[in-house]
Amino acid sequence: MSGSVLVVGYNSRVAVCSAHRAGWEACSLGHHPDVDLLRCVKKHVQFDEHPKSLKPYLKQFDVDYVVLGAGFEDADVPASMVLGNDPKVAHKVVDKVWLAKKLDGLGIPQPELFDHDNVRYPCIAKPIVGGGGHKNFVVRDESMLPPEDEYFLQDLVTGMPLSTCTFSTGSEAVAATVNEILVGKKWLGTELPYNYCGNVTPYVTKFREQMCAISEKLIPELGLIGTNGIDFVVNKDGPKVLEVNPRFQGSVDAVELATDMNVFQAHVDAINGKLYPFRIKRYGYRGIMFATRRTPVGVDLSGPGRADIPPKGTVYNKGDAVCTLLGKGRTRGEASAMVRDNLRQVKAELYASGAGRHNGRNSR
Repeated sequence: MSGSVLVVGYNSRVAVCSAHRAGWEACSLGHHPDVDLLRCVKKHVQFDEHPKSLKPYLKQFDVDYVVLGAGFEDADVPASMVLGNDPKVAHKVVDKVWLAKKLDGLGIPQPELFDHDNVRYPCIAKPIVGGGGHKNFVVRDESMLPPEDEYFLQDLVTGMPLSTCTFSTGSEAVAATVNEILVGKKWLGTELPYNYCGNVTPYVTKFREQMCAISEKLIPELGLIGTNGIDFVVNKDGPKVLEVNPRFQGSVDAVELATDMNVFQAHVDAINGKLYPFRIKRYGYRGIMFATRRTPVGVDLSGPGRADIPPKGTVYNKGDAVCTLLGKGRTRGEASAMVRDNLRQVKAELYASGAGRHNGRNSR
């Protein structure tokens, strides 16, 4: 099965380029006109603010299918056009309060939820809808309680942030990989403690089988198909589910580097009823570089091990994501070293004398 597909998302590069490598004719509707994204698409349309409706945009594309990415999981697209989860199903799953009640009913471990009348400090506040971690914050007393209609409160469980990349036919699922989630990594430039910074595949843990079993039970129970991700926090007491991402995940880069498998093709195969295991061949590493100060891009940052490449003239403010750095190796250390070396090179290119003279209008 192949054809033409429109990928919608704030950052659509991961799914677009995987689809392109799988032989699909790809188009994109997104916020970032990344250089490497544009190399993989037949057509790209950019938006500045989150569109209230996708219907006006869909008229601009002649495609067979639509893939809905982060921030658009429950968009107003006919389910018959969606190569993935029914938006009505995804709408429930991205509501973390709804999901928590579902997990409770299934007996799947998760951090305890609180309301304003029954809370134990410190706890963590998270948006009811939305991911990435940049809006999460620790609540230490009553004065810090957020609006109940925007945030929910969860027990502050310490542990290792991990995820599974899972593929589902709708009735059966396979958890292909267990991945480390990089969060709040200052060496990558972020100052936000819960900000998503990338992934490492695989992550070796004695709880791997338990995490996979939970994933393979939960994803079909939720009515999800194709590729979906589950985020966990894991400590000595075992894994607890934090959230489910009913879409392509940020871990795709690391998963593909570690396995040599094409995630988009596996996504399509799962929808068509075919599942297969992913064999780990090496470590794959994805790190996101954040701007530590106002950063104009005056050079072409394209190069090996780099993705989400901004066009020249882009200007980033402190804390903005600039680009993605990729590494692989026989060990986690080798893969990490490749990313760190590339990070140093990108910084040298960005902050070299004269680079700051270029002014741009776009901000990521």
